[in-house]
Parts: sequence; structure tokens; C-alpha cells
Amino acid sequence: MAIIRKSVKINASAGKVFKVVTDPGNWTRYVTSLMAVTHLSKDAPGTGSTFRWEYKMMGVRFSGKGEVTENVRNRRFGLMLKGKATITEGYDFIPNEDGTTTLQINIEHDLPSALLNRMMDNALIRKLNNIESGHVLKKIKVMCEA
Repeated sequence: MAIIRKSVKINASAGKVFKVVTDPGNWTRYVTSLMAVTHLSKDAPGTGSTFRWEYKMMGVRFSGKGEVTENVRNRRFGLMLKGKATITEGYDFIPNEDGTTTLQINIEHDLPSALLNRMMDNALIRKLNNIESGHVLKKIKVMCEA
């Protein structure tokens, strides 16, 4: 299992950052490898809401079912994506005294060995996911500061 923790300071309120991150219509906009989010339950993005997802890494597509595991307005948001791989994402929205927000992401992914053998070695996957998480934060920052 790999764990990625990163953060970025965004020149926007925690409320605005939370709104951008939790809007299912934005998920494919800021997560480059997330190809599609479909079949959203009516209460999305509320805790317990579900959806289907499709992800592509290094030309390999995989898909599964997702669930919002936590939604605490302007404070915390969590997702669990299950399929051939399991990915858990946590977003913390930390307001700063100067009116900015620190967005911290925690991502855990567990790729089964059969999937790893099809794609590449585990070290490369970890590096690619680390790079992508940096891109996710940059995109969210741009979306919130625009």
C-alpha cells in the first residue's frame, strides 16, 4: 500500500475550496487520470452517496464503484474507490488567519500484484501517483483562484 500526503495554500476561503473539491462535476477536471464519473446517487456528494468511476493509468483502464465516506462542510471530504484497485482519498480544508486555505490531501492506494504485473513495477506506479497528486493540487488551486 502506498500513501501520499501533500498540501497547497490556496488564495480562497475554505468554503470556496470545499465547493470546488466536492462538486462531482469537477472531479474529472482536476484528476487527470479519472476518465469518467457516472451513476451518481441523488444525494451526491453526501456521505454514503455512491457513483461509478473509470480511471486510466499508463494506457490501462480500470473501473469500479465509489463512495463518499466523509463530508463535513468546509472541513473534510473523503472518497473510497473500489475495483481492481482500492483508492482512498481524504481532503482536509484548513482555514488560515490571512483568509487563505491550506488544502491537504491524503491518498492511499493498494494495487493487486496481477494489475501491477500488467502495468509496470510498483515503484513506478508510486512515482506516477505522486506526480499526479501534485497536479491535482495545482489544478484545484487554479480553479479556486480563477
